[in-house]
Amino acid sequence: MTLALPQWLCFDLDGTLVDSVPDITFSVNEMLQQLQLDMVDETVARTWIGNGAAKLIERALTHVMGEKPGNDILEKAKALFFTAYEKNIAVKTTLYPGCIEVLEHFYSQNIPLACVTNKPRKFTLPLLEKLGMADYFKALVCGDDLPTQKPDPAMLLEAIRQLAGESDKGYMIGDSETDIATANGAGTGAIYVSYGYNRGVSVEKYQPICVDSLKQIPKLF
Repeated sequence: MTLALPQWLCFDLDGTLVDSVPDITFSVNEMLQQLQLDMVDETVARTWIGNGAAKLIERALTHVMGEKPGNDILEKAKALFFTAYEKNIAVKTTLYPGCIEVLEHFYSQNIPLACVTNKPRKFTLPLLEKLGMADYFKALVCGDDLPTQKPDPAMLLEAIRQLAGESDKGYMIGDSETDIATANGAGTGAIYVSYGYNRGVSVEKYQPICVDSLKQIPKLF
């Protein structure tokens, strides 16, 4: 079945448009080294991404310390991670296959696009610019723009407002339960990409449209 052309589309970033795990892992390990803690493998760090930088850091510290970190070490770790990541935003981060082609496809049809990510703005905009994606997005809503983050629907609803769209006339595209639950809460359509950072959590209960590649998305409409 072919779907009606969407009025708008919103994309998650990490795990959906880009594979940022190598640079995030490097920065996490820089942080851990300076705290004199054990470093971690990329495969482990991959399971911590998707709920914002603060949660990522908390998960990393809990993993290596064996217990939840106190506020003092958590705040120190955040500062160390942010410093490291700011210098390594797009060193080894790569676009997923078809990323630019898919964005160009919808952009050329005058379908307004947004990026809705729990990543802080200070990292998001430079990453989009360095990887040549910034100009495709009419709206950008980041993890520190509003009081709440995904899966609270407020970020997605704010993006739709900026796109002058209607909630039920477009789709949130993401790689995790966080994204699909956000779409569900906002009353939008949902497209789930299977290759990202969902940590093995099923999204079946939300009944999203599922694809294995970004390249499949234009073929839906």
